[in-house]
Amino acid sequence: MIRLVFGQGDFERLRHDIWHSTLESAAILLCEPENRNGDWHLAVREMHVVPDDQYEVRTAVAVRLSPTFGLPIEKKASLHGWSLVYCHTHPHQTGSAAFSPIDDNAEVALAEYANRRSPSAPHCALLFAKESHAARVLGSQEMVTVGKDDARTDYDRQIRAFGSDGQAKLERLRIAVVGTGGTGSVVTQQLAYLGVRNFLLIDPDTVERTNLNRTVGATPNDIGNAKVAVAERLIHSLRPDAAVRSLLADVVDEAAAKELTSVDFIFCCTDSHASRHLINQVSYQYSIPAIDMGVAIDTTGSAVRFAGHVKALSAEEPCLWCLGQLDARQVREEMMTPEQEKADPYFLGRPGVVQPAVISINSTVASAAVTMFLSIVTGLDAPARYLVYDGNRQRLASVIAQKDPNCVFCGPDSAAGAGDAQPLPVRRNG
Repeated sequence: MIRLVFGQGDFERLRHDIWHSTLESAAILLCEPENRNGDWHLAVREMHVVPDDQYEVRTAVAVRLSPTFGLPIEKKASLHGWSLVYCHTHPHQTGSAAFSPIDDNAEVALAEYANRRSPSAPHCALLFAKESHAARVLGSQEMVTVGKDDARTDYDRQIRAFGSDGQAKLERLRIAVVGTGGTGSVVTQQLAYLGVRNFLLIDPDTVERTNLNRTVGATPNDIGNAKVAVAERLIHSLRPDAAVRSLLADVVDEAAAKELTSVDFIFCCTDSHASRHLINQVSYQYSIPAIDMGVAIDTTGSAVRFAGHVKALSAEEPCLWCLGQLDARQVREEMMTPEQEKADPYFLGRPGVVQPAVISINSTVASAAVTMFLSIVTGLDAPARYLVYDGNRQRLASVIAQKDPNCVFCGPDSAAGAGDAQPLPVRRNG
């Protein structure tokens, strides 16, 4: 007997991620095999759902994958002696899931190939229909049992805090992290540890030597490399099957801002007024929850003062303009191109002030932001949506703030909820 075993919430996540209502879809699983007194136990270790651009053919009744998608996964199976499970869907099949004659024919060659790649382990096919599923040994009629692992998973301890449903929600979300330096690198690391598997990373900067004291995952060898590349490497070191799209770009550029409108949640880890204004507007205009955070260290007086904030942005919460946290002049100047700066007689220039930065302070604020995110997504009992950190007193306090009923960005007469009907405040190329 062969038993295909999924970790807590993984089967439901796979069904959700692979399903398309009209087109066949596919995925490849990597499983660690264990022979238990003649019975095979195949523990699912990685799930790779095929992206839209990796299909050579995709119709309502057939799929053919690009070889560039499957080869790295199949090579890993060969290196580890793992099992391959080829998954696909029958989007129009009701009742009991049943493999078709087309599936029977296609699996003959596929089984021969998989057995050559990893000859010491069994390989399987998994089919999803509308209301059911079925699994079998690849290229045969021998059925395979599908179940959940009774053993503890990577996420066992956090599932005990917010439940398997909360964990499944985390793994379904596509999350944007804008700014992958000080606070952003900490946020990215924590999200990967929590089990988030779909990221959009946006940052225009490369690693400098002075960034190494606070950018999680960066080493001296990364100097000159894109910060998003460092963050992507960090994610994949923790979650090899994570989907990561990295943009070496400023979020206020038109193309980057457009991509931001397709995510499920945004972390704003940038300190420019223009980028925070853009994210604030995207959040309300496209009804995408976001969290804005910041750290400030003041060394102008006789004593060092340090503080921070964490602020949720959503339809129920006041926006950054309501709180007076954005400056219209700075937004305008930061949105200028070099040519516009030269042509504007009122442009005063931006002072090149080097701000102090300490990783422990960044981490305190970033951790508070991630906990707030968990509360929003999983229902973890942490209801505060605006936190202010007084570092010198080591106090994190909840603040009650009111929406401005006349706010042009989140009020009843604003573009909130308008989506594409209203243009975004972006820097257009060309």
